[in-house]
Amino acid sequence: MKKNLIALSLALSFTAQAQTQWQTIETDNFKVHFNQEYQAWARSAANELESVRSKVLEQQNRALDKKVDVLVFDPLNRANGFAIPASNHPLMALYASPPQSDTVISNSSGWQQLLALHEYIHLVHLAQPSRSEWKQALRDVSGLYDVAQGMQVPRWAAEGYATLLESQMTGRGRLHDNYVEALLTQFAKEGMLPSYGQLNAVDGGYMAGSMAYLMGVRYLQWLEDNFDKATLDAVWTRTRAVESRDFNQAFTGVFGQSPDKLYRRFVAEYTHKALSKEHLQPELNSNLWFDLDHIQQSPALSPEQDKLAMVSVDTDGHTQLTIYATADNEKAAEEFNKKQQAILADDPGDIIDVAPITFAREQKQTLQQINQQGIVTPQWLDNETLVFGAFSVANNELASRHQDLFRFDLQSGQIKQLTEFANVRRFSISEDKTTAYAERAQFGYSELVKVDLASGQVSEITSKDLATVYDFPVVHQNKLAYLKTSLNENWALWVKNLDNQSISQVPMPKDYQFLSYPAWSLDGQSIYYVAGVAGETNIYRYDFASDRLVQLTQGQQVTAYPMPMQEGGILYQAINSQGPDLYKLPEDAPFVEVTERAEALIADTSQAQAHILPAAKVYQQEIGETKSYDPTEQNITLSIGEHYASAATTLIQIGLKGGDFLNQLTWQVGGAFDTKSALSGGFAEIKYTALPVDLSAHLFSYDLDSSKQYQNQDAFNAQVKATGLFTQMSYPYRNDQFTLNSHLAYNYSDYQQGHAMWLRAGIDQRWQRDWQAFAIGQSVSAKVYEGDIDGESWHGYDLQAQLFGKAWHFPMYSEYQKRSRTDSQLSLGGFESSLIKADVHAEYVIAPELPFFSVAGDEFESLSAGVSYEVGEPWFYYQQYKVNGQEFADSYGVKWQERVSFNLGPAAINDLKINFGVVKVAGDTIEDEIRGWLGLWYSL
Repeated sequence: MKKNLIALSLALSFTAQAQTQWQTIETDNFKVHFNQEYQAWARSAANELESVRSKVLEQQNRALDKKVDVLVFDPLNRANGFAIPASNHPLMALYASPPQSDTVISNSSGWQQLLALHEYIHLVHLAQPSRSEWKQALRDVSGLYDVAQGMQVPRWAAEGYATLLESQMTGRGRLHDNYVEALLTQFAKEGMLPSYGQLNAVDGGYMAGSMAYLMGVRYLQWLEDNFDKATLDAVWTRTRAVESRDFNQAFTGVFGQSPDKLYRRFVAEYTHKALSKEHLQPELNSNLWFDLDHIQQSPALSPEQDKLAMVSVDTDGHTQLTIYATADNEKAAEEFNKKQQAILADDPGDIIDVAPITFAREQKQTLQQINQQGIVTPQWLDNETLVFGAFSVANNELASRHQDLFRFDLQSGQIKQLTEFANVRRFSISEDKTTAYAERAQFGYSELVKVDLASGQVSEITSKDLATVYDFPVVHQNKLAYLKTSLNENWALWVKNLDNQSISQVPMPKDYQFLSYPAWSLDGQSIYYVAGVAGETNIYRYDFASDRLVQLTQGQQVTAYPMPMQEGGILYQAINSQGPDLYKLPEDAPFVEVTERAEALIADTSQAQAHILPAAKVYQQEIGETKSYDPTEQNITLSIGEHYASAATTLIQIGLKGGDFLNQLTWQVGGAFDTKSALSGGFAEIKYTALPVDLSAHLFSYDLDSSKQYQNQDAFNAQVKATGLFTQMSYPYRNDQFTLNSHLAYNYSDYQQGHAMWLRAGIDQRWQRDWQAFAIGQSVSAKVYEGDIDGESWHGYDLQAQLFGKAWHFPMYSEYQKRSRTDSQLSLGGFESSLIKADVHAEYVIAPELPFFSVAGDEFESLSAGVSYEVGEPWFYYQQYKVNGQEFADSYGVKWQERVSFNLGPAAINDLKINFGVVKVAGDTIEDEIRGWLGLWYSL
């Protein structure tokens, strides 16, 4: 879960420093935020959202009394969306890129309609105010508590219910998807449907993260069928009652049994249905060719068919492109036989292993993804060269990803980027090796394009249209096959003659719904595809000359990626609960002639229930008011922070925090006090990031008495009363993995004994390269100061250099710091808070394991190193402190620091810092002991 939150934060971080001119369409119930490129998509979405709200109000008798903030963008160049169910400031984000044909969300009347409905149901379902006055009062003042209350429903129930309504109100969706039904049936036949405890998983086994949607919706539908809609609806009503109940109590109180007990019954019935269906199917007539596990994507045979390229993703999310030999692995078979013979030689009475059905294909070469850019859709340029897709990030663009084409030379290992921010997804390479025919998804539009592989130039084949989505362009000589869907239609397979531009449609079996994976026969006279009918997916072949359509498989497997072989037969993927395997269908395998064909492209929506949404459309009419985005529209929340440091004191921080939806203008104001009168004061800070430069300011006033600290014997006596102002202007720059933030800062502080001021210029630079198991990176922070203390000038510098990386997946770092002052002093020790921020005060060297004013000097040095067992997890570290060239203290132990910020939405879910550590401290002048600290506070 933490990995997903970190990834989401990174994906959204561009909004914090967006230099785009954002606009807002404000309707009666929504505020839709977008930039200029998404104007048409956003206008249509605003209309769709109001339509969805009206129908949901009819169906649910529930609505939100707060306007919903909606963000239209496309940070990942793929279909997605999310909602954050805050009762006071609900929000949703709509990713404009439409889904591809082989995804579990491809069955919809229109992507925009499905997405708007699904995310709005989340808000209506989860962001309802509590009927308990004190709970709602607390939600009204504390945004963090508000969001937490909205997310108390288990993930399977939240996602399952939104998926249920998406299907019931459109007649499409994941509940009625043949591909999804085939997948779950396969899992059931293997006895591998998730347990109740596994339903909420976001990672782990194959498709684990999808089960909350796919199984959750079917379980909820089963509950409605076996009980009634009112009983299920009562669960949601009970979760917002005056009486405090968790989800299990709310559920059990109306169904009379716990959700896990009823789920086991549902799984038993579903499995029985799957096994009963299996008994009616003919025997499988294909053979296992390659036994694999977990995610295996986009298999592609080389032109000479002696190699197979495939993208794999393991359970930890590590992605690699692997090249396998297609020949039988005789070496592996020989080694197996030798091992078994050796066993018998040692023990003639033993029973040796049975040989596997097939031995793993020989692995010829691998390519690891670099810098988390992914690897997708490999295609062969020639027998020694691959072209694949990966994501790139535009210079000075913080996180939005664009899918581009890259060339991989197998012999030299060299990689060359062919396009720049092209947003092309699936593609196919022409016979003359000069052109890639691709689908481009950009700003919500899908279109077919040609890519010149020499220049990277992209030119349109089809015109842009929000109502149409393309996928799987596959070229053979002068013929281009591609999938296409329009609003309210099923996917269809078309063939375009590139010479005369004529277009024809490939016939489909009657009552089909799922369609994907087109592939030309080797001679180009036939085309293969996978279609779904009646909860099964099968491979079909259409012969152009004879106008003949045949079904080659009979529903025994979930099929994908048919690949005709030169030696005869078809290689294809068969998906099971462990992931896809590769099977080979013999050339002489029996088939079924398809005599009944689909007559129309309009999709079947007969399974829709009451309160059906109108047919999907692209709305072109204006709605509401369109205006420039206004960052002064603020969300304000109570902010509470806490700091405990066993060497210093316990500090409580209370204040107000505000911010706009896009986090362009954020601020907080508050006060802090401790239990020992060691540290107290007030603060105010503000930050503005909508310009090319970021502007920030911090007001502070604090009293610090070192003699009142827990470990005052390890600190010299000092009493500081300071009031001041800090301002900073910074400019962030990015070029691929190189980032540079240059900044200019000013500080004025008024002390009881006098005043001080300084001017600082600095840079923070960072670079890294990540090969997944191994990584290397470096960062440098350099600052120079010119200051004045009561008329006496001083100067100094801060330097911090770090090397970091991974070895065999274990993160590690080493770091050197040096701070020097001429005619000024540094003090070591203490923790960071909103009163004393490390970046604001040049006189403090923060070290939470030591009390404030542990030691003072004009030069400070530190060496440290650490290792962790996983990215984002706590560090096991060692650190040595030196003051004026003399070793002062050592500390070692466990520490962890994280900044949680979505850079979007309610102020309470942004700028939250967490810091803790448990360490051993030793030194000549301090007592050896174990110390700890814990901080949880907001900091801009």
